[in-house]
Amino acid sequence: MNKARAPVAKSVRPSTKKSPSAKALQTAVEELNAGNLSQAEFAVRLALTARPDDGDALNLLGGIALRKGNLTEALSALERAAAAKPRDAGVHFNLAGIYRRRGELEKAVEHYDIASRARRGYADAETLKGEALKELGEWQRAIGAYQTALQYSAKNAVALNGLGQCLMRAGDHEGAVKAFTASLEALPPQDTLNRARVLANVGRALLRTGAGLDGLRVLADAAALAPDNGELLLLLARSLRHVRVIPEGDGFRQVLLRLFEHEEVDPRDLASAAAAALKADPAFVKSLRVLSSGSTPIEAQQLLEVTRNSLLLAHLRNAPVTDGQLELALTNLRRQLTLEAVKSNSVDLEFVSALARQAFLNEYVWGVTAEEETALTELIADLSAEGRWSRLALAACYTPWSEHHFEARGAPAAVAELIRQQIGEPAEERALAAEVPALSSVTDSTSLRVRAQYEQNPYPRWVRVGPRAPRPFRRALLDRLPHLAEHFLPPTDTPRVLIAGCGTGLETMNVINAFEVASVLAIDLSRASLGYACRKLKEQGVTNVDHRQADILALGHLEDRFDLIHSFGVIHHMANPQRGLAILSRLLKPGGILFLGLYSKIARRPLVKARTLIAERQIKATKDGIRHIRREILTGGVEDPELAILASPASDFWTLSECRDLMFHVEEHQFTLLEVEAMFAREGLAFLGLEVPHAPDFTRFRLQFPEASDLMALKAWHAFEEQNPEVFGGTYRLWARSCPENSRS
Repeated sequence: MNKARAPVAKSVRPSTKKSPSAKALQTAVEELNAGNLSQAEFAVRLALTARPDDGDALNLLGGIALRKGNLTEALSALERAAAAKPRDAGVHFNLAGIYRRRGELEKAVEHYDIASRARRGYADAETLKGEALKELGEWQRAIGAYQTALQYSAKNAVALNGLGQCLMRAGDHEGAVKAFTASLEALPPQDTLNRARVLANVGRALLRTGAGLDGLRVLADAAALAPDNGELLLLLARSLRHVRVIPEGDGFRQVLLRLFEHEEVDPRDLASAAAAALKADPAFVKSLRVLSSGSTPIEAQQLLEVTRNSLLLAHLRNAPVTDGQLELALTNLRRQLTLEAVKSNSVDLEFVSALARQAFLNEYVWGVTAEEETALTELIADLSAEGRWSRLALAACYTPWSEHHFEARGAPAAVAELIRQQIGEPAEERALAAEVPALSSVTDSTSLRVRAQYEQNPYPRWVRVGPRAPRPFRRALLDRLPHLAEHFLPPTDTPRVLIAGCGTGLETMNVINAFEVASVLAIDLSRASLGYACRKLKEQGVTNVDHRQADILALGHLEDRFDLIHSFGVIHHMANPQRGLAILSRLLKPGGILFLGLYSKIARRPLVKARTLIAERQIKATKDGIRHIRREILTGGVEDPELAILASPASDFWTLSECRDLMFHVEEHQFTLLEVEAMFAREGLAFLGLEVPHAPDFTRFRLQFPEASDLMALKAWHAFEEQNPEVFGGTYRLWARSCPENSRS
């Protein structure tokens, strides 16, 4: 919803003169109103032969060209019309609309302003001037334009919606809610698409005020109002990440099912909401309690409540479970099914196949009992025709099919995805990994140990990511850090990018989805991770990424320089992180941008306790060791209640590779923001800002630190984190800039 009205030939009126040119012009207007564009164009050109500088005729010609989709001809005609009638509001309004369509926003603002001054009370001109200013990122000027428009037309839905967007950008989320609500009231009931879009804006603003449940309810209503609008579904999906409370009713459950099926939705964003929706169903909860006890056999009807639950099946197939109670219940159910299968072949193949896909997604991190291992041995010892696929599917709940030898031909449809997931894709990853060229050798002793960990456990594994909506780099950076002055912005909108530690490709996709890039070099220590990354980016249709195996510490010889270096969660796994930062800073072009992810020492205090406990109990970084400590935390087997935070939905606790990375990493350093400040100073890097995961936290920071300079002051952010230890979610997301005066070759 970004247009008050499409630009048309607003100032043309049928002439009362009887001259041939006037008659031709009147005919042109009549033909245009009848939709006869060719006849209208013929008539207006006839009028122009007699009077080539007739402003009305030129304006009309511009409108005809616009309707025919010829922006160049429309622009030429309307510029001539404006020269002929410099004070005609309609001509300048139409000319501004052409400039806006062409992306020449400064010129559009200029002509909307002329139109507004030429005709007092011209609400449409002020409204669209606000829209153009908003697109330019000039939020305060846009607010002024919208407020002027609303003085002329208090129920202007477009102006109210634009004002709300600008207020939200300025941090006035309660004011934004009021503006969006007024816009919604001004829209007619039949305008469902625009009502849905404005309703979504109300939901976003409510979320930022901290009214999470109300915000989600409104977003769900927006998605239901325009069920075919993918943009609204994606907005709702992103808002659901790690929520624990959801709107009531079956309608929201149906929306979740649609989101799990949406190819542009990251299913991990839905895991917490899915668990909450499942636990809001009384019949499911009753079955869950029986399963969680682990001691009472589940009744047939209770079993059906679980195994035939469509939302649970969608969750199991697409995203790791991130709820402790649900994990323990499903672990017990898997045990019961396996023990029963030894006596009988009556297994629900669809459910067990979904459970096997879940096991592969979480990398078999759920605990396994000795009796299950015994039963599993019996199951796979007999793969005769009767019950063969049920037994194999159960086996895949414990180990991937790639570790078994069997003939896959003739497999039923229920296990086709298992074959792809557990046999086809790993084989493709191995082949792709073997083809990745090496950019450097890996000789550093710590790098070798880190590489060994990720060869065994590539991290993170992912299914899908959000939509690809890249924007010019400078504009996208301002979206993240709106306080940046012009001289802090990079000189290019299409950067040459280095992903320093690309892992399995998720960070690469985050960059490609967000920014228009010229080219990308993505490096990592681990060939297993690179193979995964190559397969996933190929699946996403990405072709402009050059994958190489390399160690950052061995890139001192590299002659290439980069506009953007993205290195998330990497240098804190080096023996000397400062050395890694020094090399990355040298690889930046003068004025280049660095995005760095570093562990927070303040937020990760519970992890220090966990690592101490692991050391005291001599728990090894093996599959069994990781399963053991996880079960202790989930079942309350550790005395320190602070460790329970490790099992939050947002934690890297729910898959084997993530849990190993979280609690068993071979090398890890943590930092305070004051230490980061000193590190940046040593390398001549200027701190630009931090990303804050939750908007209400950012609002609280601004209330406490209102000066614009505070946003670029690590001391202020450090003071805020000390009072709010979980504000950064355990990892800083830092932006810095190479200072041209300090640049090194």
